[in-house]
Amino acid sequence: MPKIFYLPLFTLTLFLVFSSATATNDKELRQQQKAAQKERQVQKQQRAEILNMAKKDFREYTRNLKKEYQDKLAEFKIDFKLKQVDLQAEHAAKVAEAESENQKKILNLFMVPNIKLNQPTLERLQKEATTFSDELFALKKQSAKQIHQERVAFEKRKNKLLTDRDRMALDKASKLGMTKNYAPIIATPIGDSLTKNEKRWNKRENKEVVKLKERNQKILSEFTNGEKLRDWKLQKMNDDFKLTWEEKSKLHELDTQYLFFNTILMQAVLGGEIDQQELITKISEINKNKKLINIDYKKIREKNRINRNKERKAISSLTREIGHNNITTGNSINTEGMGTGFSGESHVDTGDHVIEKDKHETEFEIKRSSE
Repeated sequence: MPKIFYLPLFTLTLFLVFSSATATNDKELRQQQKAAQKERQVQKQQRAEILNMAKKDFREYTRNLKKEYQDKLAEFKIDFKLKQVDLQAEHAAKVAEAESENQKKILNLFMVPNIKLNQPTLERLQKEATTFSDELFALKKQSAKQIHQERVAFEKRKNKLLTDRDRMALDKASKLGMTKNYAPIIATPIGDSLTKNEKRWNKRENKEVVKLKERNQKILSEFTNGEKLRDWKLQKMNDDFKLTWEEKSKLHELDTQYLFFNTILMQAVLGGEIDQQELITKISEINKNKKLINIDYKKIREKNRINRNKERKAISSLTREIGHNNITTGNSINTEGMGTGFSGESHVDTGDHVIEKDKHETEFEIKRSSE
């Protein structure tokens, strides 16, 4: 019998042996991939446990740290308040004395015997009355400036102390590993290439480490942004003082004119040679201008308030509330009562829940639903 008749049987035998070996290799490959996946999940769980422990330790540390620095600040504040009371009383006494002298000087201007209130005389009297009034205003402004400077000095001293506190908190966070960039737990090919599940894992893991970094940054934002926010508030306090006295200066000029013309009007009523209608027109114009100044500065302050809400949010937009289970990423919540710029229907950008033995707090970032 020719040997050619045995070839198919030989080929079938080789195919079966090859198929059996391939199946065995595929099974071993799947087992290795499954074991690697399990190892990655264990590593991820360990990372989560380490992070949660770090967050818990950090919150406990900063809670005690804040309490310690609150006590230090309380001492500063008491010293400042006592000094402020003395300054205010001292300056109030100076202003009261100056006001009394100013009234005497202005009254004496009109008590000259047989004075004729013609135009040249009115111009001279108005110039002298303005000089007296400007001296009084300058004294009031200087007194207010000294009190403001004491307030600024106190705020700077307080800010320095809080900056030291923030650095201590951030040093602790660094030691706990909360400031580092986390390396993703990446699946590597076992076999020729990554499986679809391994590719999905790597994609999720790369996103996850970014989120971990962002969550830590939010927890630390109070301390990383603290100095910047305090400097910003101090600058706005100086801006407000400048704006207040800019407005007072304009109103002072009108008040001086009003007082002078009102006094002249009274003299005219008593028989002076004065055009009463002209004085009444001037007094009405002064009152109108005072109202316009108040309107202008009210508009400036309102715009400042709106812009400052935006600036403050840009510096530090993290919000913390008593724990609410419905505050989760993607949800919409009603934030009425949280101030202009935040109240209303809002979208939760991120939400983290802090659950400890005796409290439940929620940290979250929001966007207005209309944004």
